[in-house]
Amino acid sequence: MAETDILNPVAGWWDVLGDNPNWSYGWTRRTSQNKQISRPRLGRRYSREVLNAGYTLALNWVDRPWATVQRLKTFYEQFQGGYFTLIDRDGGNRHHVGNFTSEPNAIETANGKYTVQGLVFEEVPQARMLEYPNDWDNDSHFIFALDDYLNPLVATQGAWAAQLTPLMAGSSLNAPSSYEWINPAPVAGDFAQVEYVGWGFQMNLRVDPLLGLCDIYVDGVLFVQGLDLSNGTAPQTVVNGVITPPVANGFVQGIAMPLDKHRVKIVARAAKGFASTATGVIYPQIQVMH
Repeated sequence: MAETDILNPVAGWWDVLGDNPNWSYGWTRRTSQNKQISRPRLGRRYSREVLNAGYTLALNWVDRPWATVQRLKTFYEQFQGGYFTLIDRDGGNRHHVGNFTSEPNAIETANGKYTVQGLVFEEVPQARMLEYPNDWDNDSHFIFALDDYLNPLVATQGAWAAQLTPLMAGSSLNAPSSYEWINPAPVAGDFAQVEYVGWGFQMNLRVDPLLGLCDIYVDGVLFVQGLDLSNGTAPQTVVNGVITPPVANGFVQGIAMPLDKHRVKIVARAAKGFASTATGVIYPQIQVMH
């Protein structure tokens, strides 16, 4: 049943198992190394994402009954080619979806007590989840229009330019967070896009009468249709059987997105909106879940 199979469905003692199914203290959660960093002899370093791996958990079950060892063995065998869910009860109840990549070899430490050490669980890309990561305050980061060296972080086609976001409080020429990309008079099909490895995203698009209509694509699939940047709205529609979400106040959010390398693209329609006096399109900073 994939994501609906949960190794530790309860937070404490579980009568079904005769044990607490959660792992013991002393475990490690490792962040994946998805970026390849180039270190030239002179000049600044460069990085690019080359993998779409998730977190790796090295888990221990210390002095547990044989039933717990059997459960670990069953999950190891059953899901070698698939995935199941682990819930980090102490880490905000975040769900991790993947499988065991090492064997649950048990050590008998006393009569009726067994210890499994260093059992490796790895998240797998593109796996469905019962609960997708949603702690935007602590488990996300921003991708700005420019990096700390004020070089572009957004790929564009058309006459786009980086500018200080109008009316932004405390904006600074040297602060990457102060910038956005703008195409003031686009040709239909002009686009700007960002790629990242992680889960969902959210972005606030500025509302302005100098801005017009655009569409948003996620991983090449239409996500928001007919976003009117003059009033920050888009209707909920059905396109090729896919329901696009309604948008209000220019706030766009993608939540139910599995771990993968994602591409968020804004495409200009070169058309005025309901309250537009021009057809401009922008690409603001984007907040992504890691």
